[in-house]
Formats: sequence, C-alpha cells, structure tokens
Amino acid sequence: MPEEHDDELAEELRRLAARLDPVPPELLTAAAGAFAWRDIDAELAELVFDSLLDVDEATQVRGSPERRLVSFAGGGVTLDIEVTTTGPARTIMGQIVPPQRGAVDVRRQQETVTTIEADELGRFRSGPLPPGPLSLRLRPAEGTPVVTDWLAL
Repeated sequence: MPEEHDDELAEELRRLAARLDPVPPELLTAAAGAFAWRDIDAELAELVFDSLLDVDEATQVRGSPERRLVSFAGGGVTLDIEVTTTGPARTIMGQIVPPQRGAVDVRRQQETVTTIEADELGRFRSGPLPPGPLSLRLRPAEGTPVVTDWLAL
C-alpha cells in the first residue's frame, strides 16, 4: 500500500533528521518561553519594517550598524523602535503611534526585564540591555494590550 509506505518513509526521515540534525536545546527553550509568554487577551503587533532587512542601497549607505530602526503594527497602534548598540549593550527608544500614555514591558524569554512608562507623546526609553531575543508588551492606559513579535538584538 502506497500510503503505508509513505508513512514509514516519513517516520524514517524524522528519525534520521533527529539523529543527524537535532533541534538545539536553546531553540527548544526559546520556543517554550515564547509559548509561556503568550497573552491571549493581547493583540499581536507584527514586524512591518526592519532597517537590517531594508534592501534600498541609499538607506544602507546612510544607515549605521550601531543604529537599527524597527516598526511593529497591530491592535490599532504602531511601535517605532530605535535600537542603539554601544559595545555589548543595547538601548531602545520608542514611540507609540498614535501618541498615548502606557506601560511598556521589556520582555526576555521567561521574565520581564523592566517596565517603562511612556509619556503623553508615547515616548519611552530603556537600557542598557544585553543582546538577545526581546519582545515588548504595551499596556495602554485604555484599551487592549499589544505584544510585539520577538526581535533579536
């Protein structure tokens, strides 16, 4: 039977991949951490711009490896973030659009590193932060929380 043969082949390929190219433990830990941080009542803000991925040659000439611009959009807001690198440390400055007050949680895999208050113009700043995966959770004064995708700093 072709279906049984396909199932056997798929299982053999899974065993072979697990033996020759196992999933790194750090990836499993990060995946578990991301799942644990899911926020059912929050909107997901997806990455809409990242200067590292911008292929416009003029932008790359003007850009700086010490400065990265990132934008997330979702839940009726946009979070514009500037990541500045100084040695091993990172600093983030952000702007909530439309401007509004709120608490911004800087999150790492299994913990909130810090909570920052955004001012009435929606501005916030945090740092120095170590390199590694980071996500932000905006808790606006009114409305639904918004959580960003994970970003590698």
